[in-house]
Amino acid sequence: MKSNKLALLALHISLASCSTKDELKTEQYFAEGFQLYTTNCANCHQPGGEGLSNLYPPLRGAASLGKKELFPCIIRNGMNDTIMVKGKKFSRPMPGNPKLTDIELAELVTYVTIKWGKDSTYTSIESIQKSLQNCAPLL
Repeated sequence: MKSNKLALLALHISLASCSTKDELKTEQYFAEGFQLYTTNCANCHQPGGEGLSNLYPPLRGAASLGKKELFPCIIRNGMNDTIMVKGKKFSRPMPGNPKLTDIELAELVTYVTIKWGKDSTYTSIESIQKSLQNCAPLL
């Protein structure tokens, strides 16, 4: 039993040493973002990002995933506008979630944009903070 634990530890250390700092950070943000999405978003946008009928828009396949500077503002402040996603109108307001910290927003945006967008790396806290400073003109 002890030798199995040592072997697993050695394997983990060797795998971790093969990953760059950015790769490890991306994996960490993605995992944390998954938990945040599950807790805060999946009820409406669904676990698979497909949205809920005509009520809540899908995230999977949404063109807006390419504009990730909008996400921190929408998540923190909510949204009352009608939006088009995949040719369908959605008018139901989305409440904001002001309790999420900047790091949590970075993790959540990382998860969504890697899972259903074309991103392959984490979203930095600095980019979240920059987006949040520019929220007013975006909403």
